[in-house]
Amino acid sequence: MSRCCVITGKKALRGNLVSHANNKTNHFFLPNARKVRLKSKILGKTVSFIVSARGLRTLDKYGGLDSYLQKRTKRRLNEALHPLKRALMRKITPDL
Repeated sequence: MSRCCVITGKKALRGNLVSHANNKTNHFFLPNARKVRLKSKILGKTVSFIVSARGLRTLDKYGGLDSYLQKRTKRRLNEALHPLKRALMRKITPDL
């Protein structure tokens, strides 16, 4: 599993480290991504994803995982979050 944030989409970047003598060496710049367990209050379960520190701040800004999934369109979500959003929307608006 690659170290890619499911909230922000941040992933590893490739570049060069340049010394004072202008020597270039290859380097991968990894995001500050950790595997975290996020609680969904509406679904009543805990899910585990790889999220960066910036992604956690984004979730705090939206007020949690449930409100983040409600406010973001399916088009702007990571594919790993699509089934979770679908289950959440079914729970909120059940079929009559």
